[in-house]
Amino acid sequence: MEVRVYFTPSELREEAVRGRTVIVLDVLRASTTITTALHNGARGIIPVESLEAATEIVVKLGVEGVLLCAERDVHQVEGCDLGNSPAEYVPERVRGRLIVLATTNGSGAVLSTRGAKRIVIGSYVNAGRVVEVLGKEKEAVLLCAGNNGGFALEDAACAGFLLRRLVDETGQEILPLNDGAWVALELGKRATRNPLRLLRRAVHGRYLEGEGFGEDLALCAAVDARPILPVLRDRMIVRSD
Repeated sequence: MEVRVYFTPSELREEAVRGRTVIVLDVLRASTTITTALHNGARGIIPVESLEAATEIVVKLGVEGVLLCAERDVHQVEGCDLGNSPAEYVPERVRGRLIVLATTNGSGAVLSTRGAKRIVIGSYVNAGRVVEVLGKEKEAVLLCAGNNGGFALEDAACAGFLLRRLVDETGQEILPLNDGAWVALELGKRATRNPLRLLRRAVHGRYLEGEGFGEDLALCAAVDARPILPVLRDRMIVRSD
């Protein structure tokens, strides 16, 4: 299997994703939140880059059955229904609802992959399902959302975790096609045993703890806790069978 890993969306070029499956990783927290919401019964999630765009979509759709969800600097935006904490997306809140989601990093990362053959949302909580997808691909791209345009340890480590698990479970040989893939594979050798400890060491993990979201780290580190596959179809992220 041939794989490329990009640590921020700014590294990505359209030709890198064209015709390929892309796994988008924003472990802290959009990927985890999206997967949790769909696992708990949300109808779908529309990712947008700005609160203004999200509000406009909600107005067009009508407020009934639609949740406006946005986060900036890890906190819920005033006036929105939910923020970006997976703990908020419980069944009684999201079941049957359509979610319009604007986050600092994850939403933009998803939208940057247009042109790909298939766009999958990946995280620790649905790692097994993502590995199933990777095992069927000849070429794939793992895109890390990063943190405010920079490298994020948690996303890079998750990329390595997925690739190492693929090797361990299938015996497939992985051919890294860029330096990012080499780095992720090496990181994966060292960071697969205790995801929660790694998240607590990451800069963004420490920041979340300092802002009162320490419990989210355990939710984001729970390997295979939400074994579903979120995919982007027609600008909406939905649950794939």
